[in-house]
Amino acid sequence: MIEEAVDSNLDLVLLEPTMIELARILVDRLDFDKKRLEQVLALLHDVAADYQPSPERAPEALTGDPDDDLVLECAVAAGIEVLVSGDRKHLLPIGEHGGVHILTPQAFLAELRTS
Repeated sequence: MIEEAVDSNLDLVLLEPTMIELARILVDRLDFDKKRLEQVLALLHDVAADYQPSPERAPEALTGDPDDDLVLECAVAAGIEVLVSGDRKHLLPIGEHGGVHILTPQAFLAELRTS
């Protein structure tokens, strides 16, 4: 999907809670050092059309996971059309909320290529 954003086929919106989680995973699970992490995050910010900070108020409990509720709240606040997620337990079962459609990466890419 990064390639699609670079090619201007979509507007990538970075959500603060997902960026925090991405940084944690890159460091804790993939052993990225500080410099490499900063490079990845800088690249994403360069490619992104927008950045949505976390809301100041607690999000509505919808997914069964407060972290995923926060992601969904950010997506709604950003006014995005599609939230791409692999979270089959909490986010994908919601399907749609507040005008935000939740799709797997595969479903999103398939939709993007047919439109």
